[in-house]
Amino acid sequence: MALTVPLERISERSRRVDVRKGLLALLRLLATLLVGFPYVLGWLVGKLWLGLTVAWVAAGEGWRDARARPSSGGRSRIR
Repeated sequence: MALTVPLERISERSRRVDVRKGLLALLRLLATLLVGFPYVLGWLVGKLWLGLTVAWVAAGEGWRDARARPSSGGRSRIR
């Protein structure tokens, strides 16, 4: 059983293919990556910063609240 390759049909089809469409698709992909990567990175950094800021403020409020209230019950303090 011999495998034949239809070179005539391949040549005809290759002449009809527009290379510019492929290059345009590649250019769109590169532009998307160049713009999308910094956007996503900035979004992630912003969310991380917001989370850390909320945690820091919550810790500060908890600290101030704990120091403002006198200790009731629990272990006794020796002063």
